Amino acid sequence: MHIPFCESKCKYCNFVSGNFSRDIQEKYIDTLIKEINSYKIQNNVSTIFFGGGTPSILTAEDIEKIILAIKNNFKISKNVEITIECNPNSVSLEKLKKYKKLGINRISFGVQSLNDSVLKLIGRVHNKKQALQAIKNARLAGFKNINVDLLLGIKENKNIFQDICLLKKLGVTHISAYMLILEKGTPLFNQAKQNKVKLMSDDESVEEYENYLKVLKQNGFNRYEISNFCLKGYQCQHNINYWECGEYIGFGVSAHSYMNGVRYSNTENINDYLKDFNKKQFEKLSSQEKLEELIMLGLRTKRGVSLKKLAEYKYEPLKNKNALKLLSVGLIKINKTHLYITSKNFGIANQIILKLVE
Repeated sequence: MHIPFCESKCKYCNFVSGNFSRDIQEKYIDTLIKEINSYKIQNNVSTIFFGGGTPSILTAEDIEKIILAIKNNFKISKNVEITIECNPNSVSLEKLKKYKKLGINRISFGVQSLNDSVLKLIGRVHNKKQALQAIKNARLAGFKNINVDLLLGIKENKNIFQDICLLKKLGVTHISAYMLILEKGTPLFNQAKQNKVKLMSDDESVEEYENYLKVLKQNGFNRYEISNFCLKGYQCQHNINYWECGEYIGFGVSAHSYMNGVRYSNTENINDYLKDFNKKQFEKLSSQEKLEELIMLGLRTKRGVSLKKLAEYKYEPLKNKNALKLLSVGLIKINKTHLYITSKNFGIANQIILKLVE
């Protein structure tokens, strides 16, 4: 579910999102529900993800309407994982309790940093105090599965060790850590060009990330994907489905779907979406494109890519010249079921993947 509403746009963000009136929000929810109702397939749904934007900017009653529409049109697994992305300043204890009653069982907080000067620099509308209180409230509301997004690569970001220890102490079970990518056209991109933002050099970024990995491991956060870490048993099932090239349906403006080997997407213009949600762009993937995605996504994970799935596309690593070379120098490994990149080589995953799909 793509909820494209935000209190204000972050300086590094190039997603389809923004500040819209309550009238537009209500029309959007109505259209979203109409789109959900237009699906008559009875696929079994194992995960639901409310992403944004800032889904928590909506009322709990808005979210309830959407969940009800999903339940009325799809078979929901008994152990369904339901995630909602939240900004720390847009959720109260009362709202979090309502989420819990609706069956939402995973909270993802866009914390990004526990440094107030960094938060101000990147245009976040919350502060450290609000972030910590939101996590405490989630625990009080009964949530055990709590993710925190963190942004790395800005020089002012310090105290990594203390931050990770504090987050674990508060009950965080999953951390998604991303290096800052400057997207062309964003305010932060323009500020960096004018040297108004102090970004880390490549060497500094590598050093920071290595320190970060060490601290996460010391605190029991296991790396199961290039940018994702969790305590035992708290992997994000929704994202695992993407990495394993599973099928998914996206609802809302700019949402993407993948069904029966076909990828399709909704318009990126919210007004066009409100006029006609049925206007979609379709892309049928070739066997080579499917293979490349299978390798690219699977090798992001610690488990790797399934040998059985590779065989479906007639890709045999032990008969592939580049794969054999990478195996010989220890950059990739093969076990009984999977081909995978060793954790110490995740830093050069892109180069390895490119070699494998040549």
